Amino acid sequence: MKRSDYEKSMERLEEIVTLLESGNISLDQAMKLFDEGTKLTAGCYDVLKKAEQKITRLPELETEEE
Repeated sequence: MKRSDYEKSMERLEEIVTLLESGNISLDQAMKLFDEGTKLTAGCYDVLKKAEQKITRLPELETEEE
């Protein structure tokens, strides 16, 4: 997932939360939005986890270069 994809996913997640909190949608729509939100959350989590691994690895790489 590219950074822009991450940002788009976060924006969509915000939209989904707003729709779910509004209470103005059917149960079927709510379930579909929940499923979409779950997938988007998993994708965003993967991006953040990879970024964390890179950041954690940076001090190790600097030590190896010395």
